[in-house]
Amino acid sequence: MLSSSSKDFVLAVRLAPPSLRGDLDFVRLATSAGTLMSNANLAGHFMPQALIQILLLLLAYLAGLFAYRYFFHPLAGFPGPRLAPFSNALWFWTLLSGRAPWVNHSWHKKYGPVVRIGVNHLSFSTHAAQKIIYGFGTKEVPSFAKDPEFSTPEVDGTVNIIVEIDKNEHARMRRMLSHAFTNTNLYAHEHVITRRTEEMLDGMHGLQEEEGKKGIDFVKWSYYVTYDITGEMCFGDLWDVQTAKQPEGKFHWANVITATTNVNDMLRAICVIPGLFSLVTWYMPKSLQGTVVRHAEYAHKYTQARLAMKTERRDFLYYMLRDKSIPRPADSEIASHFQAIMLAGSITTATFLPGTVYYLCKEPAKRARLIKEIRDRFPTAADINAKALVADCPYLNAVCEESLRIYPPAGAAHLTRIVPEGGCDIAGYWVPGGTRVSIHPWSILRDEANYHAPEKFIPERWLRTEPEGEQGDKLETSLPFSSGPRGCLGKNLAYLEMRIILARLFWRFDIDWFDTSIDWERDGMGYTVWKKPDFRVLLKEREDLWAVGAPSALPLGPP
Repeated sequence: MLSSSSKDFVLAVRLAPPSLRGDLDFVRLATSAGTLMSNANLAGHFMPQALIQILLLLLAYLAGLFAYRYFFHPLAGFPGPRLAPFSNALWFWTLLSGRAPWVNHSWHKKYGPVVRIGVNHLSFSTHAAQKIIYGFGTKEVPSFAKDPEFSTPEVDGTVNIIVEIDKNEHARMRRMLSHAFTNTNLYAHEHVITRRTEEMLDGMHGLQEEEGKKGIDFVKWSYYVTYDITGEMCFGDLWDVQTAKQPEGKFHWANVITATTNVNDMLRAICVIPGLFSLVTWYMPKSLQGTVVRHAEYAHKYTQARLAMKTERRDFLYYMLRDKSIPRPADSEIASHFQAIMLAGSITTATFLPGTVYYLCKEPAKRARLIKEIRDRFPTAADINAKALVADCPYLNAVCEESLRIYPPAGAAHLTRIVPEGGCDIAGYWVPGGTRVSIHPWSILRDEANYHAPEKFIPERWLRTEPEGEQGDKLETSLPFSSGPRGCLGKNLAYLEMRIILARLFWRFDIDWFDTSIDWERDGMGYTVWKKPDFRVLLKEREDLWAVGAPSALPLGPP
């Protein structure tokens, strides 16, 4: 009888190629292999021991890493959720959940004005910190850099003003784009906003007559009017949504822009975990990749078409190329800026409008006061103009400011910055260089230390002549368009749109909500931008509309 070892040897020789069967080294190797395979006790003993040693080393490493992060890390003294010092996974899941504004606010209520929300991330909630983190900097402490983790190039490799990290390059881009966003140049385009607003109102009125029982999808129409305004100011007559010159299809740019924000929300959360961005983008479904690519393709298509027009039409492109002291940017850079403008420029007002109407529907007395102010000041719709809205409509402006406070368009986003090398004092807390810091607008604007009754919609708090305006509210903490060197360039355009659209909406219609059970905060979700609930309204033209002047009599062309 052959022993088990001998059987293994014979089997090894038989399975070997003929050229190796006479090789002495092979025979020795086969013999050794047979011996090892036959020794079940040795194999069974060796493998578990090796695995145990590897696991022990891994556990020791993790224990040491966690001990360092919890007890010895430069941020170890800052309070926060127990899991935050160990991993960014807690903040990652919080962002993905869509409840980050509320969760982060609860942390600040529990732990105070500064909270450690990640391994190397601090969240602040005071105005003093706000001024330092997003300010212009000083001789002692330079302005904080934009977090590179959230600054990925567009799919075509271009970089625009939103994602550019380099301070000098960002300053060049800002200087080039800023001419288009001055009040003087924007007021020259007031007729565009007026015309697009009236198209929106006509469209909603037509649907109200056809589908009044279902209510009007005010979120959708808010997106459409802002897409139209931004698109025409970028590309002139090449752009149209509401009048259906282009069909609403799967890849219609308006729909693509909305879908792109959803992809951006996911990618922003993924950036919190080092290395995860590359992995996820590699395996991202083609449908999502196609959304981002299509957005870039539309921007390039419209940019090239606009450049080919060779017109002196004073749109954004005209002002972008006007300053001859700045080298003309490449066509690809221009298209990349238009990607950013179409996305950010339309989302802001499209978020503000339904939010404002929602809170006014909840507060009938405040809605009535706004309507009275608008209709008393403007006998006809043709009388409504941007300058008068600023000078003669204090309650309208208070409504705008309060809406931006209680529901800031970017209120769900952490605009992270990096503390300069060497560290600095932030509102009484020493923070080491390289730390990621941010302020969540929702937290600072819902803090009782900054506002009385912060959860309530009170436009009167912005009117210092009224009791509600004498409660010591820190109105300066409301910075819906951020501040400092990276403050939003489109701020003036957004205010212009907000005032004109609201004024014309409430001048023409008596408006109420369709479903009173909707809770904007309960039913919505907060990512980089808000994911708004289905909000439908009921519209009824004011009874004396034709007596005071038909909307069709409005001057919709340029002055």
